[in-house]
Amino acid sequence: MYYWRITKYSPSNRINGDYTKEEWTSISDVGKSYSNEVFLIEHYLQTESLYIMALISIMNEMKINSLQVTNLEKHDFGFLNDRFHTLYSDEMKKIYSNIKNGDSISGNELVLLCKLVLREKLWCKLQASCMFVHFGFDYYMYIDSALKCKDSLKFIVNSGLFIEPFQSPYLEEE
Repeated sequence: MYYWRITKYSPSNRINGDYTKEEWTSISDVGKSYSNEVFLIEHYLQTESLYIMALISIMNEMKINSLQVTNLEKHDFGFLNDRFHTLYSDEMKKIYSNIKNGDSISGNELVLLCKLVLREKLWCKLQASCMFVHFGFDYYMYIDSALKCKDSLKFIVNSGLFIEPFQSPYLEEE
C-alpha cells in the first residue's frame, strides 16, 4: 500500500514534523492576513479545487468511479447564517441533509461532498476496496492506495500541492 499526505503545506517549513509557517487552515480564516497578504475567498476556492482535483486524479488513475461514506459526522452549522452562505448550492444542502454512512458517492456529488468536508460542515472517511481518503484538521488530506499512481502524483505536484509519504492518523485500530 502507498500512503500520502497531500497538502498545500511545503515540507520545507517543517521542523521535527511540526509546521512552522503561519498559514490559513480553514475557510474561517478568509479575511485574515498571512505574510502581509489578506487571505481572500478566491484563494480558498482555488486551493479547495486543487485538493478535489488531486483526489479525482487518483481515482481516475485507479479506475475507481465511486467511494463509500463511513464514519460520517455532521456539524450543525447553519448554511443560511454562514458568512459564505452563497457558496452553498441547493444541491450541496441536499447532499448534507441526505448523506449517510454506507452511501456510495461519485461524480459531482463526490465533488460537493468533498467541499462540505473541506469547509468543515461535515466529516467522513471515503473508501473503496483499494483506496481511501481522509480529510484531517488544518486542511490535511490523507490518501492510501493499492497503486503507486505515478501520473497522478506528478499532476498533483505540478498543481502546486505537496505530497509526503505519511500514513493517515485516522486509520481504524485493528
